[in-house]
Amino acid sequence: MRLNQHRHLFCLATTWWTLFFIAGLPSHYFQTTPVGKIVVFGEILPAVALIYYAWRRCARAESIAQVWQRAGWIGFYMTVPLFIYDYLYLAVHQELGWSFLISHWYLSAFYIIPWLLLPPIALMVARMKTAAQSGDGDNDAN
Repeated sequence: MRLNQHRHLFCLATTWWTLFFIAGLPSHYFQTTPVGKIVVFGEILPAVALIYYAWRRCARAESIAQVWQRAGWIGFYMTVPLFIYDYLYLAVHQELGWSFLISHWYLSAFYIIPWLLLPPIALMVARMKTAAQSGDGDNDAN
């Protein structure tokens, strides 16, 4: 990936975290929010957005290797910076230490969710690209 693509992913992740953080300020970073709302707005909707974004980015890859590379970088940028921001805010600033992984379980879940979603997306896109390439080869022979 080019440097500007890394920058784009980093800015996207930072923007996503910032919006989630601002939305969570009135409820102490979602501590007083009902679990159903957390699951829908903190897990399901972000997962759907991630699936859509990852599918589009991977589908534009020029090679199968690039599909897997893009999926890996998307997973990295959608987990590692968010974890660092949460750690700095909750563990350091709020002085929760590592217990924030339990008290703020809905954040912890999204450190794992991208890594569960992205491999199947990359696999499906790679299979589609392989099928398209083998189909193109058959058409050339006719």
